[in-house]
Order: sequence, then C-alpha cells, then structure tokens
Amino acid sequence: MKDEKIWELIVLKLSGEATPDQEAELEEALKQRPDLALQAGMLEGIWSSRQEREQPDTANSFNRHLQRLSNHLSDGTLKYDTEARTTQRTFSLRAILPAAIAACLALGIIIVLLPARKEKMPVAAAQNEIWTKKGSRSKLTLPDGTEVWLNASSKVTYGNDFNGDTRKVTLEGEAFFEVTKRNGIPFIIHTDMVDVKVLGTTLNVRAYADEKITETALISGAVEIVLQRNPEKKIILRPDEKLVVRNDTATLTKPEPMLLLTQVHYLDKKQQNPPAEALWMKNKLVFDSETLQQIALKLERWYDVKVIIQDKQLEDVQYSGIFENEDISEVLYALQLTGNFHYSIRKKVVTIGL
Repeated sequence: MKDEKIWELIVLKLSGEATPDQEAELEEALKQRPDLALQAGMLEGIWSSRQEREQPDTANSFNRHLQRLSNHLSDGTLKYDTEARTTQRTFSLRAILPAAIAACLALGIIIVLLPARKEKMPVAAAQNEIWTKKGSRSKLTLPDGTEVWLNASSKVTYGNDFNGDTRKVTLEGEAFFEVTKRNGIPFIIHTDMVDVKVLGTTLNVRAYADEKITETALISGAVEIVLQRNPEKKIILRPDEKLVVRNDTATLTKPEPMLLLTQVHYLDKKQQNPPAEALWMKNKLVFDSETLQQIALKLERWYDVKVIIQDKQLEDVQYSGIFENEDISEVLYALQLTGNFHYSIRKKVVTIGL
C-alpha cells in the first residue's frame, strides 16, 4: 500500500471517521510498515491527549498552525481565517492534516501546542513550538510574515499574541531570520545568554545549549543585543558584524574574553553568497577554523550520529572545510587527510582516535 493511502487511513482514524474495515486495513498495512507504525502511534498519542485537554482557543490556534505549515510546505493554496473563533473551525481538519503530517514527518519537524493551564490565565499563555530533530533542517513563516530557517536540533517558540503589540520568539539552537519590518513593533529573539532586538533585519543566531558560545551574525539592518547576565549592557551591531558571547567561564583553561565583536566571514570576495555563518541554509556544512570538539557537535546534529573523541589532545586541533551533499564518511576522510587521526563508523556511532 502506498504511503499516501496509509496516511489517509491514519487521518480517518484520528478524526473518528474510519469504518471498521478501514481500521482493519490500516492495522494490516502498519504491520508491513513498522517505521510508519511508530510515527502513527506517536501522532495518535499526541492527538488523544490533546482531545482530552483541548480548549476552544487552543484548538483554533493548533489548526491555524497546521494550516500555516501546510501552506508553506505544499502549494501554498490553502487559506485560513485569522479572525478569532471559539466554536467553529475555519477549515476541514481532514483536508489539511494529511499534507501537514506527511510534510512534517518528512522534514523531521515536530509541532506541539502547549495548552494554557486550567487555572485562570490569559489565552496568551499558550505557546506554539516548532522544532527540528537531528539530521534535518526546515523553513517556516511566522504570523507576521517573518521567514525563519531552522538548523538541525533547534526550536522556536512563540505565543498566541505574537502578531499583536509584541513579536517575541525564544530560540534554542540555530536559526536564520528575515524579519518583516513593523513600525513601532520590534522583533525580539530570546536566548539563554542574549536578547536580540531587531526592526527589519537579516541575521543568524546560534545558541545551542551544549556549545560554549552564543553567536549573533548580522547580515543587514541593525540590532540591539542585551546580555542576560548584564541587562544594563547593550551592544549595537552594524551589517556584517558578529557578536560572540561566551556561555560559561568556569570551564575555561586559558583566559578568553566574555565578549568578542568581529566581522562575519564571507568566503567569496563579491559577497554574492551568504557568509560562512549562514551557509548551512544552502545545505553546506562549514568548518571555519573550528576545533575537532566543535566539529563533533556539528556532525552529531547534521548526520544524527554520536561522535566519540577518544584522545583529549585531538579536541583542540582546528580544521576548515566546506562540504555539500557529502555523507559523513566522506567528510571524515577529508578531515583525516589534514589531521593525524583515525576513525571508525559503526551504525550511528563515530569513534575518532590516534
């Protein structure tokens, strides 16, 4: 049975419209496709838990969110009503869910709407979350028209009140933003270490929890950066400037500045392509004078593997390179040519040693 037919049956079951024969047909098909059975089980669990606790406003938001993703990931022909509804959905869930589910699973995107608690709280407490898993990247459009590219293992969160008097998102991981300008309504990106305030700007923000630095690279426009640990200190970035903030000084083995203001790195003199900091958007894996320890983290996210460096002395050796559409064995082989190490790959575990 084709995947499209299986997903159609899954949607019928989730919406409660499947006949006993269709449910039996789906059960038999999933026995032959354990990969889809796992995904279907996860979706059914999420859907069932939502049905038990879903409030009208959060249901409406969830449906609009699915529609927005489907608009982006398919032909963009579907429309949704932005007017608030409490009892009536503005489109058929059965019509939109198959495309949204299939597109999301194909790209490794997971969508969750965190409902407001049952206590009396404003509806704005509900949050929309979009994240990518390891080995996947994605692009999305926020309600104000801002375009966001998400790198692997990253998450963007924003509230239901995003498109009102405030535009705030929280980023974990790495994302490239093309921010739509709104007079008098700044766009604010929250991370663990910095808040980035922009008006109409193109920039790349890198804020992975397992890395030692948080990096903001400005391509165009202007941004104001506020340090979480020192909110009185504000840094203004100009185009082609980059601010690097060290996340933790406790683990430093040698003195290094907490803040570093530098230039973004264009690999072509004509600057026709994005700088090295944002080439991941073009599906290019870039190492720009980075240590093997930093490279290991990138490889883990890019290829969804576990990288083990057996010898400490290898961790701080720096490498540079650009890879496009190469598999992990090709990348490691190229690095090995310039480095004194050996490697092995067993399933999803990469071991590097002398």
